[in-house]
Amino acid sequence: MRKQSSRPVVVVSCEHASPRVPAPLRGLGLPADVLRSHRAFDVGALPVARRLAAACGVGLVAGTWSRLVADLNRSAHHPAVIARRVDGRAVPGNRLSAAERSARLSQYWQPYRDEVERRVARASRDGFCVHFSVHSFVERLGGVERRNDIGLLFDPHRPRERAVATLLRERLVQAGWSVRFNFPYFGNTDGLTSFLRARHRAADYLGFEVELNQRVARTADGQRRLARDLVAAVRAYLSGCMRTTAST
Repeated sequence: MRKQSSRPVVVVSCEHASPRVPAPLRGLGLPADVLRSHRAFDVGALPVARRLAAACGVGLVAGTWSRLVADLNRSAHHPAVIARRVDGRAVPGNRLSAAERSARLSQYWQPYRDEVERRVARASRDGFCVHFSVHSFVERLGGVERRNDIGLLFDPHRPRERAVATLLRERLVQAGWSVRFNFPYFGNTDGLTSFLRARHRAADYLGFEVELNQRVARTADGQRRLARDLVAAVRAYLSGCMRTTAST
């Protein structure tokens, strides 16, 4: 008989945590300013993800290398999983043959994905998995100002995810943040959470991308405030789950 998925088990990941490029790849042939920019990693996401994981009592799964080496939030078949161009500029180190592309993914992409999958599978066995994938977005792109502080990305066709996102948004708005659903990206397009939804029942897996505006996440104080209020919102949700479980 299948277990009753009544207890939330948290998994926290941060795919674009690092701007680093492995030494053998020689900076991918890109200028240092590109490798320090939001094109290479999600500025400010890692400190917030660390605080959230610590508050939930779980280990953080964080990317070791730049998204330009291999984008951990893309599927292996996605054209941009190893970007050939960035801001219209060719990425010399990413001109790869099919065999070289496969080797790059095997070395720098697959181990991370396997680890997240392993933790999600274990969480789903122990209860139901609540996965927070922490990212950040640049405040201005293509001349458009992105004014919200936080984006909560989820699959709108999964009622349970929508309900949890609504609770989290209410708490975050009460704390003074502007929050938008499925912005600046859609929550059900290609990404790690979408990949995992396809492998787990809606009763067993809830996946959320938490997108932080770099206008706030760029500074240590902004990271501290975002983490404080995100932790409080997540704890409120988890406490409610525990009370419901205890009363049944």
